[in-house]
Amino acid sequence: MRRSVPIFFLALLTFGVAHAIAQDASVAPADDRVEAELRQELEQTQGQPVETLQQAVDALELRNDLLDVLMKKEELTDGDLAIIQQLTQDIENALAKVEEEVGTMRERVQEVRAGAESQGQEGIRESGRKYLNQVRTLMQ
Repeated sequence: MRRSVPIFFLALLTFGVAHAIAQDASVAPADDRVEAELRQELEQTQGQPVETLQQAVDALELRNDLLDVLMKKEELTDGDLAIIQQLTQDIENALAKVEEEVGTMRERVQEVRAGAESQGQEGIRESGRKYLNQVRTLMQ
């Protein structure tokens, strides 16, 4: 029962964003392909979970690009405001995942340092590799 309530609200939210996107598509200038493409990509990725650092980085990239486009508009429509509301919520969720992963990276670096102090080479390599994989994802 608990899982069905968030799923229901997520479905409503997705429908609302899709409706706002469709509503705005009719008033968007025809030459603004970038915004239309970003909105379409957002609609396709809406509701996907952010479980990994790569998913968080991808979500941030798309949503920040669309937010940037919207912030450059002279006037924001009601549909734009609905999109911004969803974008910023999604951005907050992705940033929370990044923050969680950065905490893990910090722990890995501490493990590498502790291993270097105690000469534990295998532990250094394992923690070092895990840290480097995570930080490379963040630095792309």
